[in-house]
Amino acid sequence: MASSLRRGVVNVEKIWKHTGQKVLAAGWLPQAQQRRHLNVHEHVSFGLLRGAGVPVPDFYVCHTAAEAGEKTAQLASTDSVVKAQVLTGGRGKGVWKNGFRGGVKLVFTPEEAEEAASKMIGHKLVTKQTGDRGQICNKVLVCERKFPRKEFYVAVMLERAFAGPVIIASNQGGVNIEEVAAVDPGAIHKEPVDIFEGE
Repeated sequence: MASSLRRGVVNVEKIWKHTGQKVLAAGWLPQAQQRRHLNVHEHVSFGLLRGAGVPVPDFYVCHTAAEAGEKTAQLASTDSVVKAQVLTGGRGKGVWKNGFRGGVKLVFTPEEAEEAASKMIGHKLVTKQTGDRGQICNKVLVCERKFPRKEFYVAVMLERAFAGPVIIASNQGGVNIEEVAAVDPGAIHKEPVDIFEGE
């Protein structure tokens, strides 16, 4: 009995040595940093929502400051917003490496939009999430400014604790969700989604 158990352990060790990494999805290491493979810019989210019939502000994605000015002139409203398209939270409170403050700017003329975009595109935005390294901005979103009566935060994330996707929601939108979590954790609701049942 003991010898057959020992042989089984030796065989498992041999198999693991040759195929273990392949079995665990090619190169998984327990100490490796988690990677996110689905991060979308705000303009992509706007497009997805619009495609699903959800109303969103009119918007344009601009790769140059001049384009931001031109597209702002095409918006129906003179009350507009220029938003840096970087994959980080806390953009509104961010500081640019060039000294400019804020990754979300209210503008009232195409010239103001062009000026704001010129200080964003090609520059690095530093937020609490990016650290001192910052993150380069390659494009901006210009859109109509809306005046909502209420803002909400909604996200879908993969959570290890639930071993799958979780819908995260809060009635305290429009602010840094990390600050809400620190001050009032009860304001954030998490609803796990069963990946087999979809509920």
